[in-house]
This record gives sequence, C-alpha cells and structure tokens, in this order.
Amino acid sequence: MNRIYKKLLIVVFMPLFAILAGCSASNPSKSYFQLTSNSQIPVSQNMKTTNQFIWIESVDVASFLNKPGIVLQTDNIKYETAINHLWVSTLSQQLQDRLTQDLTAMLPNYLVSSKSITTPTLTVKLFIDSFHGSYTGDAIIKGRWVVTDRKNNIETKPFERHVPLATNGYDALVKALSKGWQDEELDFANSIKH
Repeated sequence: MNRIYKKLLIVVFMPLFAILAGCSASNPSKSYFQLTSNSQIPVSQNMKTTNQFIWIESVDVASFLNKPGIVLQTDNIKYETAINHLWVSTLSQQLQDRLTQDLTAMLPNYLVSSKSITTPTLTVKLFIDSFHGSYTGDAIIKGRWVVTDRKNNIETKPFERHVPLATNGYDALVKALSKGWQDEELDFANSIKH
C-alpha cells in the first residue's frame, strides 16, 4: 500500500512541480526607474539668508498615473500600466522631490521646500494629468501650475509637452519624461524670476 501512495504522489505532484518551476523561471525581472535631472545644487559651507520662500504645497497626479507601474497609451482610448517596469517611488513623490531639488538649483535666491517652514512668498500646487508614453512615439506631460502669492492672488498656468523618444523602450521613455519635466521646471522658474 505504501508503494502505491509513493507512485501516486510521484505521478500527480511531479508534473505540478515542473509546471510551477517553469512558471517561476519565465517571469521577467522587474526594473525600477527614477526621474533624472541635470540641475546641480551648488554646495556651500556658508549659511544662506533669504526672505523668499516657495512652498511646494502639493503635487496631485491623476490616479491612473500614480501607481507603481509606468503608463503607456497604446491607442487613442487605451492606457496600460506596466507590471515589470516600475517607478522607484510614487510618481507624485518623485515629481515633488525633483521639483524641490531643481527649483532650489534654478532659483538660488529662494528657499524651496515641500514643508511649510514660514509664511511663503509663493505657494505652489501642481496638477499632473498626463505623464506617460504614447503610441505616437512621444512622452506626454500635461497639467497646470496654481501659484498663490502673499496677497492671495492666484495665477494658473497650463502646460503640455510632447517629447520624442530617442529609441524604443522604457529607458528612453523615462529619459524623455525627465527631459520634458526639467524643461517645464525651467520655464516655471523663469516665470518666477520675471
């Protein structure tokens, strides 16, 4: 009786183990991506004094984008979220970190922070509606800035950028999104300087 059970176990479970092993071997590995920047914050040993403070109050990203996977628009009505090509952290967090760091470099006479430190000179809210790849071969970035000054005057500035991908693939997409985002940050910083 013992031999029959052993043979039955081998006959039934060996194919299951082979299937499970095959499935786990065919799963592609996950890749994680982070937005890049060319802006360098100068390192100084001296204390900096300023009375200009920009508070990045919020970065609101459309819910379909604020997921672990990078989003691709596969035709004019369909969007797909990658399973194995993921953001290092949420897109809203990456954009907020990138914005804080890059504006610090671009606007050296301002203190820029995502924390409320003191009464801000400017309060910035950012709304991102598109930040994805497209079947057209472009990275698409779309949204609007909402800026409030000390006197509670509110200005809004919509933006839309289409950045062609240099090659196919997620690496090229993230590089194009990074470039488009940095160009948008630079335009925004220049609008504050004037």
